[in-house]
Amino acid sequence: MKRLIASAALLIGLVQPSQAAPVTWADNGHTYDVVTGTTFLTWDQARALAEWLGGHLVTITSAAENDFVADLVRTRGSGNLERYWLGGYQIGPIGRSEPAGSWAWVTGEPWLYTNWAPGEPNNGLGGTQHWLHYWPTAGLWDDMENRAGTMNSYVVEFSVPEPLTLALFALGLAGIGAVRRSSKPAA
Repeated sequence: MKRLIASAALLIGLVQPSQAAPVTWADNGHTYDVVTGTTFLTWDQARALAEWLGGHLVTITSAAENDFVADLVRTRGSGNLERYWLGGYQIGPIGRSEPAGSWAWVTGEPWLYTNWAPGEPNNGLGGTQHWLHYWPTAGLWDDMENRAGTMNSYVVEFSVPEPLTLALFALGLAGIGAVRRSSKPAA
C-alpha cells in the first residue's frame, strides 16, 4: 500500500528528485537527501515516500547532526526550513504529557536531543500538533498537525547497513558465483 501511495505521489508531482546527489555525513556514515516537492503533503505521505525511497524521515540525535541537516536544507533545498518534515512524532496516549512529552523517532531511536524553537512545542491549533518539522530559521523545531497545506518537502536519511546484512549480502554473492561456476559446461 505504501508503494502505491508513493508511486501515485510521484506521478502527480508531490515530489521532485533532488537536484544534487545525496550527501554522506562522516560523523555517523549515514546518507541524507533533501527532497523538495511542488505539492503539499502530510507527514504520513512524506514518511511513506521516504520509506519508498529506501530510507526514513530524518532522525536528528545531536546538535551536530541538526546543524548538518539544516545546512543541507538551506543549501540544497528550497532554503525555507519550515517546509521540511522531519521524522519525529508524538505517540499516544497523547494527553498525559502535552505538549513536550511522548515524542518518538520513526526508527525507534531514543528521543534524547531536542532543538525546539522558543515556545515550542505548543500543541497549537486545538491540540492537534503531533508531528515534527523545522521552524523557519536556525534549524529550530516546531510541532505541526498532520495535514497537507503547509509542508511540501522532507529530508530522507539512509542508515548504514548492519554488519550482519553486509555479511549475508557477501555470502549471497559468493554463493551465486559458486553456482555459476559449477553450472558451466566443461570445455
